[in-house]
Amino acid sequence: MKNTIRTVLIAISVGMTIPLAMPTWSAEENVAAAAARQFVDRVNNASLSFFASGSNADPREKCRELLSWAFDVPAMGEDVVGKVWATASEEDRKAFLDAFEGEIVGEYLRRMEDATAMTFVGTRSIGHGELLAASRVVVAGKPDQTWIWRLRPQGDSWRIVDVTVDGKSAISSERTTYAKVLKLNHGDMKALIEYVRSRADL
Repeated sequence: MKNTIRTVLIAISVGMTIPLAMPTWSAEENVAAAAARQFVDRVNNASLSFFASGSNADPREKCRELLSWAFDVPAMGEDVVGKVWATASEEDRKAFLDAFEGEIVGEYLRRMEDATAMTFVGTRSIGHGELLAASRVVVAGKPDQTWIWRLRPQGDSWRIVDVTVDGKSAISSERTTYAKVLKLNHGDMKALIEYVRSRADL
């Protein structure tokens, strides 16, 4: 798994700068890549605006606005919960997604608080219409980071369904954590909701 992640990081953050190393893309794939770049540029700009000087807007509200058009939170939520999602009530699903979104907001703002730049690096097709797109994030006093967005087509745009930072997938990490919570609580969705709420910035 580590080797796979390392390969992806190298392919996106380095290989894409070398034209001869790139596969030949169809015209349709080139159009998709161009649209993905516009989407990621928009995400990058919105992310950098959370703590923009002179703005009176609440960073949490800015972040929630970004999530509303750029992320598929319901799909991400279902993915991290796993098979328990199928048996959960609609009420519990909604409560979980509310808490899950709050947790995303808190973590996103924590990571962006000291960021000074966020630039597009490149894209790579992973099949089924999905793309990986990379952004380089400059954080004051720290080495640059590479964020890899997993993009899924939705209508005439894209939605983010996962992000990998420093080789660590957010969805994979949360899925493992939530599975442990569910196991300790005999699959009780309400216990998971309370756990996520305890970590969320609501």
